[in-house]
Amino acid sequence: MLKSLSLENIERLRIQLETAERVVITTHHNPDGDALGSALGLYHILKNGGINSTVITTNSFPEFLSWIPGAESIVKYSHESAMVADLVSKADIIFCLDYNGYSRTEKMADMLASASGCKILIDHHPFPESEFSILFSETVVSSTSELVYEVFSSLWGEGIVDENAAVALYTGIMTDTGSFSYACNRGRTFEVAGKLVAKGVRVDSVQNAVYNNFSADRMRLYGFSLLEKMKVFPEFNAAYISLTKDELARFSHKMGDTEGFVNLPLSIKGVVFAALFVENDGLVKVSLRSRGEFPVNMVSKEFFNGGGHTNAAGGKSFASLEDTENIFLEIIKKYKTQLLKV
Repeated sequence: MLKSLSLENIERLRIQLETAERVVITTHHNPDGDALGSALGLYHILKNGGINSTVITTNSFPEFLSWIPGAESIVKYSHESAMVADLVSKADIIFCLDYNGYSRTEKMADMLASASGCKILIDHHPFPESEFSILFSETVVSSTSELVYEVFSSLWGEGIVDENAAVALYTGIMTDTGSFSYACNRGRTFEVAGKLVAKGVRVDSVQNAVYNNFSADRMRLYGFSLLEKMKVFPEFNAAYISLTKDELARFSHKMGDTEGFVNLPLSIKGVVFAALFVENDGLVKVSLRSRGEFPVNMVSKEFFNGGGHTNAAGGKSFASLEDTENIFLEIIKKYKTQLLKV
């Protein structure tokens, strides 16, 4: 049994939900499949329990996730900041999903920190960084979506999850495990996925909607990244891909088009540490992946103002793209011995 699913914790959640009139569900900046899947899954679960809620994201999300049931109702802070500020300030409960600190919501961080509502964390990242009223924090689960299922099936029973909730949660689990290829060594993850499929999830439809729904430009960017922009360092078991703003514009880049690119170098024999550097206005977005025990979350925290999991992390560099690439070279030199042991 997961430690956070204690009778005390579940009862505290029950009491809060029994009296709450205004509920909001938040997730991190640049929401991915697990962020949206867990948030929308919870939205449908609460609705089935007779509780209305509002899902809030700090900014837009990739088009290939816009089909998830309920996505059309999401309120974006980047588009409706005044409405979000009002919703958060008046909320009795603020669910904090798929992030371990308010800073991960970027421009909403101060707003969340000062809000008076009961803040309930449901997350699978290590080391919660902010103050929360109730914590469901478990690093052993595959995803926050899996943890949402565990929390609310413990609270209200498995019947509270309908088809819409199941589709959203399954999408979160599937995307955060790369279609069950990593971060899913617990048999329970597959049990939960099976229970969601039994609720009506069409696995082939979800797979197609997420992974076979890109533009021709995105596929050309994919090929360009491998052919022209990937640099491999076999003497360090490492590799990276870097993309400039001009290169993104050349391929009519849309949000989410580089999703998964960081994993590509890990398909090369011997590579255990991969990075993706994407140039934005004023910063470089950093994504890190690894195999084995090489802790990219620690690397991200030390060098790139970020964090995450042992094998998957992200952050930001405020240096130029060229300087960021040079930082990566210094990192692999520093950790050469450890990288060659993996």
